[in-house]
Amino acid sequence: MSLNLHDIVRGAVTSVLDDEDVYLVQSIGQESDWGRVTAKYAPAELVKAQVQTLSGDDLTVLAETERTERDRKFYLYSDTASGQTPAGNVRILGRTGDFLYRKQAGTWWLVYNVTEDFTSAGWVCVLASEQQEVPPEVSAAIPEETNDD
Repeated sequence: MSLNLHDIVRGAVTSVLDDEDVYLVQSIGQESDWGRVTAKYAPAELVKAQVQTLSGDDLTVLAETERTERDRKFYLYSDTASGQTPAGNVRILGRTGDFLYRKQAGTWWLVYNVTEDFTSAGWVCVLASEQQEVPPEVSAAIPEETNDD
């Protein structure tokens, strides 16, 4: 039996800041129809998240890329495994990057990096940039009652 430290500290984490519901829309590859490539996305999965600004260490890692103050760190937590770790652009698999939709703020975020992967324990940490526009296929993945922004 393995020891899940995340489950042990979960109460302390949420006593400081409540979890936020976010939808995770995962890229599942691309489809080509006579040369017209279209990205494909899985149905949205509702997960819990802790959203934080980037720390100095995160910014050091990203120093060679052009990132802005519109970037955030998302600690995603789910009791159910979707079977696929969230990811940014994975060219070899044809994945164009996963999206997060923050229900409370009504904002979209594009995942570009996985900094900590503990999906076997139910959580993963990703870095994401806020997006002004998203492909129609992505917004269509969100259940209709929350897609009114």
